[in-house]
Amino acid sequence: MKFKRNKILWLASGVMFVTSTAYGATQLRASNPIELSDPGSLGYAFKTKLARTSSGMLVTVYGDAKLAGNIVYDVKGQVDRPARDVFVRTCDSATLDCSVAANWSAEFNLSNTAAESSIDTDWDGNTDGNGTRKPYWGDSDKPNIINAGTRVQITWGDKYCPDLTNPGVDPTSQRSVTYITRSAREIPFSCVYVANSDDNGLTWSTPIQLTDGSRDVKQDASKTASDGHAIITWQEDPLGLQLGSGDGPGEGASGATVHHGTDVWHTTTGPWPAGGSPTWAAPEPLTDNSTQTASGNFDDIKDADGIVIDGGSLEGGSAGASRPNVGLIGPIAIVAYEETKGADGLATGKYVRYHKFTYNDAAGTNNNVGCIISDPAENARRVRFVPQAVAGTASGTTLGIFWKQGLYDAGGPSDIVLRRGVNTFDFIDMVPAVDVGCETSDYAVAIALNSAAPVNLSSETPTATDANLGDITDANNIENALAHRALLRGDDLYVGFNYTPDWALTTYTTLENYNFWLRHYDGVTNTWTNPVNLSNIEDKGINVREPRLVGTPAAPDQDTSAFVIAWGTQTNVPEHLGGAEELDIHYTRTFDKGENFEPVVTVPNPNGYARFESQLRPTPDGQTVNMAWNENTGTATKAMFSEGVTETIPDAPVSESSRNGFFGLSFSWITVGLVALGLLFRRRRF
Repeated sequence: MKFKRNKILWLASGVMFVTSTAYGATQLRASNPIELSDPGSLGYAFKTKLARTSSGMLVTVYGDAKLAGNIVYDVKGQVDRPARDVFVRTCDSATLDCSVAANWSAEFNLSNTAAESSIDTDWDGNTDGNGTRKPYWGDSDKPNIINAGTRVQITWGDKYCPDLTNPGVDPTSQRSVTYITRSAREIPFSCVYVANSDDNGLTWSTPIQLTDGSRDVKQDASKTASDGHAIITWQEDPLGLQLGSGDGPGEGASGATVHHGTDVWHTTTGPWPAGGSPTWAAPEPLTDNSTQTASGNFDDIKDADGIVIDGGSLEGGSAGASRPNVGLIGPIAIVAYEETKGADGLATGKYVRYHKFTYNDAAGTNNNVGCIISDPAENARRVRFVPQAVAGTASGTTLGIFWKQGLYDAGGPSDIVLRRGVNTFDFIDMVPAVDVGCETSDYAVAIALNSAAPVNLSSETPTATDANLGDITDANNIENALAHRALLRGDDLYVGFNYTPDWALTTYTTLENYNFWLRHYDGVTNTWTNPVNLSNIEDKGINVREPRLVGTPAAPDQDTSAFVIAWGTQTNVPEHLGGAEELDIHYTRTFDKGENFEPVVTVPNPNGYARFESQLRPTPDGQTVNMAWNENTGTATKAMFSEGVTETIPDAPVSESSRNGFFGLSFSWITVGLVALGLLFRRRRF
């Protein structure tokens, strides 16, 4: 099937249209935004997340600061700021209008650690010239939220890590790292916390501290099931969070770069008692990288008394694992992550490894080496997956697992590649197939693995056909794809990604930019559509950032043909100059498996505030979309919310199918607000 590029018109009303022929059309109409974070806070809202439970309860969680005097150092942001706590609010969308701020519950401080300290450090380093050790406050990192049925689970990393063995005893097990290149600032290691609710987020268990801060944790992820079973994964670096040095779009210090000896850890619960809190098993490493003592060059690691720890007492190894993702499907748990190759300097880059095990018995049923599912000769990272409990009827698809892969290290050009799980979640049933000997830590064995190449979804994106699905990643060594997202529904698998035809021009100039493209795998016909450009930003001074692809939740009235897509925009500033600015977030929706999309809209933003990191939670029928994001006003960062409802586009002919949310094969340029333009029509199918 041949796809045409779509032309875009930005209208004064904030609506973007894709040209096509006429039909009765609908679109999202977003309510005026409301602030979820406390207007009386210090304006440091952070990583806003949104969940929708099976009863229709909306639960939002975000970080924010209330104590002006409790200052910490933000390693990622490279700035001193007040310590953050984790806050929760709820709104019952089944009975209330959640676009009204008064219908949200009062803000609840879930973590309550910003007023606590478990360790003294010289956290301001050489900036004050006196080397004084002082309390480091319990600063809460990014909260992550997951839900199933009426159960909700929130995890986060925190700098408040009292001794787990002897609570209240000083010194604790917590350690710190001194960043020489950051004015010798001494920053404590983080530990993992979890809190649970079994009543739609209305009440919460006392947060449970899972680790002791003897290793630095990052990248926690979790899943829970409606029966109360739950699993959490995270990474623990024995030598502290690394600052990062890649050429990607991030600011570093994300946990992507790790020391050797960094392992992925996990814990699980037994059944979650109604009205009670789950009991978590003692955390265990899933990987086996901590096999020796630390070696090489690393920043000073100190104990809670400020004494430098000898390298012989610190863990090390030949490899390090990072950025784990976890899935829970009935009694089956799956985990995938990226890991350095452990080749003693023979190779750069990472593998992607995959584990599948019985939910509460990783050690008993799984080789903890994990299966290398990427090309071991290339650099693979940022693995993600979408599983489903019931395999696709025609294709047998149970899993779509996909990642960035290419020849280059440190954020260089790469493609988005994918394998499918078929009928089971075992690696031996993946398509394209992986070598049965993939569970190995021996570099000589790994590099000789004979796995089939994964499907290449991004090669030659603007002109791609089926023939390009088999391209090697270096077929075009200047293009780049990233920010990959996916959705799996029965025999339908959707994968989207940001793409630029020239990585170097986009990274170091404003001569090219990133747009968001989408592909659809139809398991009935075993075919992929050609890529479709949904964002169509022709201004090379603007990049697409942080796309989202979210399906409707399971329910009796679920429309499985509907899903929502959003993306942020950011000024395209050359990497060596820095200072890119966030712009706005744009939304579109389909009701026919991506054959057609509604006009792209934005939430009203009369002040032009910088918006980023959106969250989308549609209703099962797809007719309402709850939207949250972070917003920078120039003086404060806030957590925001808007409700998108379905409306018929003014002046468009209305058919019965469009009233029900079904789109015909095309739609028209129409007049919106103050803009009335006569336009030529062009047919568009995708």
